[in-house]
Amino acid sequence: MENIKLVDLIKTMINVHRELFSAANHSRDFKASRAHYINTRVKVLALLFGLLAVLWIPIDYLIIADERFYAILMLRVIFSTLMLALAFWRGGNILLNIAYLRLALFVIIPGLFYVGSRMILHDNMDAHGALLGYSFLPFLMVALLTIVPLSVIEGALFLSLSIAFYLIAAALGQNPFSLHVLGDLWLLTLLATVALWVQISQLHMLMRLYREATRDALTGLVNRRVFINWLEREKEGARKRKRPLSILLMDLDKFKRVNDDYGHLTGDRVLERFSNLLHRNLPESALAGRYGGEEFIAILPNSSDDEAVRVAERVRTACHGERIAIVDGEGEIDFSTSIGITELRPGDSVNDLLARADNALYGAKSAGRDTVVVK
Repeated sequence: MENIKLVDLIKTMINVHRELFSAANHSRDFKASRAHYINTRVKVLALLFGLLAVLWIPIDYLIIADERFYAILMLRVIFSTLMLALAFWRGGNILLNIAYLRLALFVIIPGLFYVGSRMILHDNMDAHGALLGYSFLPFLMVALLTIVPLSVIEGALFLSLSIAFYLIAAALGQNPFSLHVLGDLWLLTLLATVALWVQISQLHMLMRLYREATRDALTGLVNRRVFINWLEREKEGARKRKRPLSILLMDLDKFKRVNDDYGHLTGDRVLERFSNLLHRNLPESALAGRYGGEEFIAILPNSSDDEAVRVAERVRTACHGERIAIVDGEGEIDFSTSIGITELRPGDSVNDLLARADNALYGAKSAGRDTVVVK
C-alpha cells in the first residue's frame, strides 16, 4: 500500500509539471475557467489603453510641433479604436483559443503602434522629454503580461512576441546594434524572465484553487456541481451534433456496512480504489465525477445505451478483482457496484436524465445488486 501511495505521489508531481509546461493536459473545465480569467483581464487592460491613448493627444500636440503630429494623431486614434473594440468584443468567453486570440491582439496592437511611432518620430523619442514615454511601451507590455496565468510554452510565446516588436523597431532605426539597443534588449529579456516566473506561479495557484473548489478531495474526481455543468454542456453538444450520449450512475453495494464493520478509513480506501478503477476502465472521452457519498457518475459522449452497457459491465466486472486491506485490522474485503444507465432522448433536460438514471440504479439494487439496468 505504501508503494502504491509513493507511485501516486510521483505521478501527481509529474502531471503538475506537465500542466505547468503546457496546457495540453488541462481538463476542459479548467480550460474554460482559465479562458474566462484571461479574457476578463485582457478586456480591462484594453479598455484602459483605449481611453488613456486618447487622453495623451493634448500632450502630443504640445511636444510635437510639426507635421508629424497629424501622423501620430491618426496612429493614436487607430490604436485607441482597436483597443476599445478589443475591450468590448463579446463571445467565446469560455473558449481558450479565443482567449489566446484576444491576448495575442492585446500584444500585437500596441506592438504595431510602437513600431509605427518609431518610424514617425525616428530617434527623437529617445531624447526629447515626454516623447521618451513612447520608448517605454515594450517594457510596459512585458510587465502587463505578468498578470495573466500562462504555461511555460504560452508565456514564452507571448513574451517573445512583445520583444519581437522592439527588435523590429530597432532594425528600422539608424543603428540597431548600438549599446543603447543592446542594453534595452538585455533589460527586456530580464523582465521577460521574471514575468514568465510570475505567470507560471499564477497558473499553479489557479490550478490549486480550481482543484480545491471543484474536485472531491478523497477521490480526485469532480464534485457534483461541476459534473452537472459538464452534463449540461455535453447534452447541448450532443444535440447540436446529433450524436448519442449516455450516463452511468453507479453505487457501491452495501457501503454503509463497510463503514460500520471496518471503519471509515477502510471505507475511504474503497472509494479511492473505485475512482482509480473508473480511470482505468472508462473510455478516454468519458467524464466521471463523485455524485455524493458512495455514488459515482459518468458521461459517455457519442455512446448509445448498448455501448454504455458494455462499458458498465467492464466496470462492474473489474470490481470483482479488487481487494482492500482492512485498516487497523487483518484480512481484506471486496466490493461490488450496481449501475443504472440511460441514454439522452429528445426533449430531455438534465434533471430528466438524472431522474431516469436514478430509477435505473434503483432497479439494479432491487434486482439483487452487482448488476446493470438500462432505463
